[in-house]
Amino acid sequence: MGRKPVFRQDLACPSCGSHHVVKCGKPLGRQRFLCRDCGKYFLADAIYHHHSKEVREKALRMYTNGMSMRAISRVLNVPLGTVFTWIKRYGKRKYEKLVDLWNKAKELVKGKVVTKVVDEMWTYLYRNTRAFYKWVFTCYVYTRLGLYIIYSVGDRDENTFREVKDYVPDDGRWVSDDYNVYFWLKNHTVVSLVNPNEGLHSSLRDRLVRFKRATKAVNRSINMVKYSIALVLWERRLIPEFVA
Repeated sequence: MGRKPVFRQDLACPSCGSHHVVKCGKPLGRQRFLCRDCGKYFLADAIYHHHSKEVREKALRMYTNGMSMRAISRVLNVPLGTVFTWIKRYGKRKYEKLVDLWNKAKELVKGKVVTKVVDEMWTYLYRNTRAFYKWVFTCYVYTRLGLYIIYSVGDRDENTFREVKDYVPDDGRWVSDDYNVYFWLKNHTVVSLVNPNEGLHSSLRDRLVRFKRATKAVNRSINMVKYSIALVLWERRLIPEFVA
C-alpha cells in the first residue's frame, strides 16, 4: 500500500498557503516539497516573490504594445522567466476563451454573415538552430450582429486555412487575394488588396516584437504565436462581443 504521507505543519505552500505539504525528492541535492492541495512543487529555503495584479497587467500591456520580454523584465525589475510565464499563462487563457467565443458565434451568426475577408502573413519559427517560415491566416467576419476576427497558425496550406473555416458558417461571401488555397471556396471574390487584414498584420508587427522582421526576438513555438495574437485581439476588442 505504500507509506502514508506525513503532512508538514511547519511548512506552508508559497502558492496557496496550505499545510498539506509532503516531501518529494531532492533534485540537485535540495529537498523539494509538493503541495497536495494545489499540486505545486517548491523548495523550503527558496525566496518566492509575489507580484501584484497591477504589475502583471502592466507587463501584459507593455508586451502587447511593442516591448520585448527582456525589456519588460528590466523596466519592471521582474525575472525574465516570470514575464514569460505571465505571457504564456494569460495568453493561453485568452486564446482558449477566444476559441470558445468562436464556437458560440458560429451558431449565432448563421444566416447573418455578410462577408468573410481572409489573408495571410508570415513569421519565423526558430527551432534546432534553423529558421522556418510559419503563416498566420486571419479572417475578418462581417455579420449583421457585429465584426470579429478569427485566425490560425501553421504552414501556408489548406489544412491551416481550414482551422479558420471551421469556425464560420458557409453563408456569406468570401473575399481574398489570388492565393490558390482559396480557389475552391464557394461564393468567392478575388481582389488585389485585402485592406482590413493588411492593417491588422501591420498592427501585429508593430505591437509584438516577435513579429518584427528585423529583430533578435524569435518564435520558439506555434502556441506562443497563438497566445500573443490572442492578447492583442483582446486588448483591441477585436472579439465577438455580441456573444453573451
